[in-house]
Amino acid sequence: MNRCLLLLVTFSITMPTVVAQSAFSGMRYRVPTDANTLVMINADKMFGSAVADRERWSARRKAAYDAGLTALPPDAKEVLLAGRSDLEFGKSIWEMALVRLQGKRSVSTVAQRFGGAMDNLEGRTAAKLPNDRYIIQLSDDLLGTYTPANRQDVSRWLRKTDTTTSDAEYSPYLAQAFKYATEVGTPVIMAMDVADTLSAELVKSRLEAFEPLKESGVDLGELTKLITGVKGITLGVTVTDKTVGAVRVDFSADAGLLANIGKPLLIQVLQRQGAMIDDFHDWTPSVSGNTLMLRGTLSTDGARRVMSILELPHELSDAMQLASSPGSDPDGSAKTIAAQQYYNSVTTLIEDLREKPKRDQVKTFGQAAMWYDRYARKIDNLPILNVDEELLNYGSNIAELFRSAEMSMKGVGMRASNRRASNNAGSGGYSYSSGGYRVGYGYNSGGYGPQGYTATVGAGQASLREKGRTDAIITRQERTAGAASVQQIWQMIDQETAGIRRTMTEKYQIEF
Repeated sequence: MNRCLLLLVTFSITMPTVVAQSAFSGMRYRVPTDANTLVMINADKMFGSAVADRERWSARRKAAYDAGLTALPPDAKEVLLAGRSDLEFGKSIWEMALVRLQGKRSVSTVAQRFGGAMDNLEGRTAAKLPNDRYIIQLSDDLLGTYTPANRQDVSRWLRKTDTTTSDAEYSPYLAQAFKYATEVGTPVIMAMDVADTLSAELVKSRLEAFEPLKESGVDLGELTKLITGVKGITLGVTVTDKTVGAVRVDFSADAGLLANIGKPLLIQVLQRQGAMIDDFHDWTPSVSGNTLMLRGTLSTDGARRVMSILELPHELSDAMQLASSPGSDPDGSAKTIAAQQYYNSVTTLIEDLREKPKRDQVKTFGQAAMWYDRYARKIDNLPILNVDEELLNYGSNIAELFRSAEMSMKGVGMRASNRRASNNAGSGGYSYSSGGYRVGYGYNSGGYGPQGYTATVGAGQASLREKGRTDAIITRQERTAGAASVQQIWQMIDQETAGIRRTMTEKYQIEF
């Protein structure tokens, strides 16, 4: 989840008032009390809808999972993710996931297939996996995962949540979001508690550059106070014969100031965070009490973008691998199949990321950069058992190239800002003249023709103009350099991919 949930907000529409009592059973109290992010997906309800049947979501779901584009296992029934993120620096402190699957699942099989070490935590079978993650058998059909894989922290998490029976110290905002999924019945809920994360100085500086505010008549100080008191943000999606949703922002005071500027302000923030979906432009805004909302229909592409936020570990499902342990592959096909699956997963991710800026109409380097890190982590989390060592090195190199591109794009703004801050371009002022002519006629008479003139620009104004001009040049230079760097990285990605394709085709004598 990490920073990708930074600006997702909820939705409230007419839905069945009660869902099955078993929905998300056993999951509520497994969420640690210091969590500030929560995602809940009722996959049975979502993929059993009319629109899912009409658009063949189930078939596409498995294909996307096999290609590594989503980490939602094809046989998942209910999914809950929670975490604690450092919202100031965009870093994850811990993440956990609970997935209820169809039928029984064994952690020992997961360990065998993904090279994990078996363990026992608080009387439960567990496996510590190479990617710094524990998988825990909570019941026959319920698996949990926790990262980082600190044995003491994971044991304490299990022990504490084994005995928790109340909402003591639990974030009220996330507790309310949980009810949207279990009591209201919303199939997809993503919520974040952001209370106390914004400073008035930061909010004010951002609002001063918000153009719609200047013509709205809304007082800057009052609006700053309102936004500084934001409590939480949630996204909710439901599916029946169509996919509909809403984004919701909750404040600690009346949100009436946002009646006319709330939608453009929210869209600007979503764009800044790289979480914008084009559908939001057509959604209807409303303000009720302390809440700002946008409601509307999600297109197929919009729904895909929402689901792409998920970062579940592939180890929670064994659908990717055919061989469960060494010796169970008498015809020797497991290594070939694993090589093909891994290669196809990496190259599919490459092509999806290549088209993403254009497809999602990304307008800034900062918006694009967040996707490079996310796709690098998708490669890191691909199954590796039985995969050829050269292919694993290729995948690792591609992930590092993605991260290099991310740092290059993030550095554009920083480098430009630093150069502009030290840009002391000045001018001593200047004058310029436009000639004219005056021709006399008669004795002591007046003249005719245009009058010449001289204009002078003082040193102060001339310096401001010069700094503005050179600042714009600096920005263009850094953007050009950043774009060139990213283009060079993509050339390296293409070269590596072409090389590994030739190598694997020759090695396995099948087409890659």
